[in-house]
Amino acid sequence: MNIITGISLLGILVGSAALIIVLSAFNGLENLVRGFYQDFDPDLKILPAEGKFFAAQPVEGELKNFDFVSAYSAVLEEKALFNFREKDNIATLKGVDTNYLYINNLEEHLPFGNYYLDQESPIPTAVIGAGVAYYLGFGRSDFQEPVNVFIPKEIGQINEESFRSDRIYPMAIFSVQPEFDEEFLLCRLDYAQKLLGREGKISGLEIALSDEISVKQAQEKIQEKLGPEFVVKSRDELQAAFLKVMRTEGLFTFLIFTLILGIATFTIAGSLTMIMFEKRNNLFTLWSMGTPLKELRQIILQLGLIISLSGGLIGIFLGSLVVFAQEHFEWISVGEGYIVDAYPVALQLQDVFLVGSTVILLGLLSSWLSARRLTLKLIQS
Repeated sequence: MNIITGISLLGILVGSAALIIVLSAFNGLENLVRGFYQDFDPDLKILPAEGKFFAAQPVEGELKNFDFVSAYSAVLEEKALFNFREKDNIATLKGVDTNYLYINNLEEHLPFGNYYLDQESPIPTAVIGAGVAYYLGFGRSDFQEPVNVFIPKEIGQINEESFRSDRIYPMAIFSVQPEFDEEFLLCRLDYAQKLLGREGKISGLEIALSDEISVKQAQEKIQEKLGPEFVVKSRDELQAAFLKVMRTEGLFTFLIFTLILGIATFTIAGSLTMIMFEKRNNLFTLWSMGTPLKELRQIILQLGLIISLSGGLIGIFLGSLVVFAQEHFEWISVGEGYIVDAYPVALQLQDVFLVGSTVILLGLLSSWLSARRLTLKLIQS
């Protein structure tokens, strides 16, 4: 019986430890990608509720009244066709003003070249995403060569007169995250406005916040001030699709491992049944001395909870120990050629409570079902 009970405890231990490790791995991966988004996306971004463009000056005037806005940058984004030598690629032309680097950490992600988008430069310069450069066949040895830009004038029959075109000179290549690298080519705001025929218009205002206020509070205050004509989105809302995918994957993984943990937990039912058969003489003695059947069932229930809680607590402790060891010693590497050397993990207190609650509920359910099988017929047999 001790061996059977030990196997049940070991199953719960392994299951709870695995659940802690898997949840921590998802947290680490999400935090890693969030860090990339933080290096490119702003804390908040103001977009028009309808249409694609709006006048910059009125909104900028309102932002100057908020002390918690440390910096803001006007941007103008539009799809464009880029051509370099024999290759074409469709990406987003993003015009930015001189405050743009105060909003993000893009300057830390320039493996080649220097960020140079001088508004007074006589030639149009750009900073090209690594993915866009790859599809165009543009390398670091081509910084003296221009990239052709084509912007559609209107929807209709496509011919040479349907596009505005110009040449732009990339001065640097940025590499943040594939989603951004394959999407954007940055240029001066005034150049983008002129090329698009949108003088004085922008498509968004990107905002950096001070540490004295939370993103949610700032978002609510700015939204209230601007009214329904604009939408104020946080960084998480800008990347809602990615976060939804990550959380969905995390949920399904949690459910799968919970199923495994449930199977391990319900081995307690077999152990308790064997214990009831082995100890039925002792149970009969207690019943003969006046112990109600209800209390005998509670003894079985408590025994099952002790086994499940012991296995769960030890498993959570060992799983947490593995996560902390990975964080500090980076034992598990992801190999060469990746952004990080070791697999990212992050243990959150809510995951500990989640796993603990799951173990308690599954242990309580399996123990309760086993305790109900204790009858007077079994005791008296």
